[in-house]
Amino acid sequence: MYDVMEGVKVIEVAEHTFVPAAAMILADWGADVIKVERAAHGGDAARSMRAIQRPGLKSNPYFEAANRNKRGIGLDLTQERGRELLYQLIDEADVFITNMRDDARAKLGIDAEQVMARNPRIVYASGTGYGKLGPLAQARGFDYPSSWCRSGSAFNQTTPGDVPPPAQPGSVGDLTGGATLAGAISAALFRRERTGKGIVVDHALYMMGTYIMSQALIQASMGWQPAGPMPPRDSFPDPLMNQYKTSDDRWLVLCLLYDAWWPDFARHVGRSEWIDDERYADPTARAANCRGMIAELDAIFATKTLAEWEQTFSTLEGVWSPEKSPAEVIEDEQALVNGFVTPVTYPDGDSYLTGASPAQFGGRPVGELRASPTHGQNTDDVMRELGLTDDQIAALREREIIA
Repeated sequence: MYDVMEGVKVIEVAEHTFVPAAAMILADWGADVIKVERAAHGGDAARSMRAIQRPGLKSNPYFEAANRNKRGIGLDLTQERGRELLYQLIDEADVFITNMRDDARAKLGIDAEQVMARNPRIVYASGTGYGKLGPLAQARGFDYPSSWCRSGSAFNQTTPGDVPPPAQPGSVGDLTGGATLAGAISAALFRRERTGKGIVVDHALYMMGTYIMSQALIQASMGWQPAGPMPPRDSFPDPLMNQYKTSDDRWLVLCLLYDAWWPDFARHVGRSEWIDDERYADPTARAANCRGMIAELDAIFATKTLAEWEQTFSTLEGVWSPEKSPAEVIEDEQALVNGFVTPVTYPDGDSYLTGASPAQFGGRPVGELRASPTHGQNTDDVMRELGLTDDQIAALREREIIA
């Protein structure tokens, strides 16, 4: 972990991935994050949702992606005594973070006015599906429909015909939303250090989606038609910004944005004669003859395996990438040596690999990370920190106020 948030206490009353991911990043940066889950029914619904269960694994990968490095307690906020305990935690906290809907926040006594009335210096961070205003303000939201589909991302991946757009690769809005919310919370904490005042920070999955799609939205607002669906791969206007299949049925992507890279690329694919070929010599010619050039490149790339192309392109001037599998990424020297892929350790010493929180401090990788807490793992420790005795803790558990 880093130490840039050392001394910051975060109370999280949130479920699923978006908002918990923000708290997790703050924990990676050194904050003490206490995850408050429901005492009953197994806590955070993300622990047990059938759609994301992976039987046979040591823990749920989707839950781990948003909850490592935290301490976890089970607390029944529907009971007055449970809320009193939460308020004690809030009184000592720097950040309160939640994604509960407005009606649930009011019922549980955790809306912004109530929390900030107790602690005016607190940063109150809120995540929603579609924002605080408008016809969808109270609607439930999830990453794929709220961030990906509604924002235009899915539409822009749709190709002509009856084939639906490709599925989202996984929690893009949740995880980028969590990262940007963590950044916003950090800015709010900086403001508090200057002014002594807390503030409400709002974020939304739909907002994250529209930000990711900023370029396409700008195009659409300017009347630039390419903001619509992408053309098919075999007729993409720029063959040097395209995907190609190798002899072992793997894919690679070219991203040769600068025409100055064209001669070097032609030499690397064994077609030096293309450098001055009037069909392909400049971007305009390549666009006019894109189908023919793509067909020729398809034949060329089909002559070697992906590993062979990685060797061939190791000296390429332009930008390209193999389309690696997750299993390959966790063994990729470039990801490992930089700490972009890093281990997370269970209490018993076992570990798994994950993508590190975005950003590094002090010129070093993030270092040791702890796996997500089990439901109620740290309840007793946190209750003792509030001054409760073991007998009082046992009595609370008997009344099902804590888990």
